Amino acid sequence: MASNQPTEAVVVVPNDDINIPDPGVYKSGTNNGAGVNLTVAAGTGKFLSGESNPAGTGYSNKVALGDVVYEPSTGTIAQVIAIVSEDELTLSAPGVGGTAAFDIYRGNGGASNLKSGNEGFSLFVGTAGDLRVIPASSEEPVDLKNVGNNSYVPLQVIRVFATGTSASDILALK
Repeated sequence: MASNQPTEAVVVVPNDDINIPDPGVYKSGTNNGAGVNLTVAAGTGKFLSGESNPAGTGYSNKVALGDVVYEPSTGTIAQVIAIVSEDELTLSAPGVGGTAAFDIYRGNGGASNLKSGNEGFSLFVGTAGDLRVIPASSEEPVDLKNVGNNSYVPLQVIRVFATGTSASDILALK
């Protein structure tokens, strides 16, 4: 494979406040809380301490502020704004549903969702429409009109806005 081709992808959940996370789920589970309180069964979260070398990657899967939580069943996205304990996180609104499965990804921009200086992603748009994005080296949104079905957007972006985006089935490619 050519070295300039993407090797990772993450489903994009358009959001006006949260950057596209880095590809690769590092922690999954089922929420026992509701809304902005993500709680798991006692002793299973290890949100603060992480686990040494999970999945043989050499990295800890300790949760950090700014990490991104997806609820795959609804397409909901939220961001970690506080780590309450080993088994409880506080998320940005709307949080995730009670008894919902969740996946946690590394944030791209940290807790403050920095808008520039972060590595960007090319986009693949499955279903045509408009895109409102923030390019990787900018802080200003850019509107891309009439992006076609099954199109690649070579512009490196860090965020896809919900407001102003009508395209769907979007993948971020890294």
